[in-house]
Amino acid sequence: MLPKAILFDLDDTIISFDGAAEIAWEKATSIFVKHNDTHFDADILLDSINRVRKWYWGDAKRHKSGRMDMKRARRDIVKMSLENLEYYDEERAYEMADSYSKMQEDLICLFPNSLITLKHLKSMEIRMVLITNGTSEKQRGKINKFCLSDYFERCFIEEEVGFGKPDTRVFQLVLDELGLKANDVWMVGDNLVWDIEAPQKVGIYSIWNDYRKNGLPDKSQIIPDRIIHSISELLI
Repeated sequence: MLPKAILFDLDDTIISFDGAAEIAWEKATSIFVKHNDTHFDADILLDSINRVRKWYWGDAKRHKSGRMDMKRARRDIVKMSLENLEYYDEERAYEMADSYSKMQEDLICLFPNSLITLKHLKSMEIRMVLITNGTSEKQRGKINKFCLSDYFERCFIEEEVGFGKPDTRVFQLVLDELGLKANDVWMVGDNLVWDIEAPQKVGIYSIWNDYRKNGLPDKSQIIPDRIIHSISELLI
């Protein structure tokens, strides 16, 4: 039985965000090493960046402030990554971070069958809402790039609402605006804390998009109501 409404996450649910990031970081580190006099190769720099990224985004407070100013966050990550390798040129660190940002934005794309799935769900008169964290500029940019507003009744963006996932208020706000009960709604997303645990707290059936097909982490305390590997599986 399909629900009356489906709430969708954006990044790594409808569009490939992390996949674009991985490719862009590989390109950015390769270009940096090629055009600068360094004592390390691109693989070492990429490893340093990945370790700093994991540390930086692993803290909830730092994640919240960082996603509201991605340019600064990425500059901080690259600067720290280079300093860990005893390279202390702030100007070139910032140039690399900004270059990465441009490449990553250009590489972001829709997951296969995303639009087909959304079109089909809309044709079935299932109400759809987008819930995404981040700034209006960045998230609206992605929404407009792929014409996603054609499919969603409303797009709830963290900066515009004033709070975002995993704050349960955002889910209650959506339910109130839709005029629906929690058991009439599904939530679909890739983040176990933001898109599964948080909506489950208000009684929403929550579907984890395990797009990497890694399975749940060992001893995970968060158990999705359903696991899919692509939103196209919602139609199965």
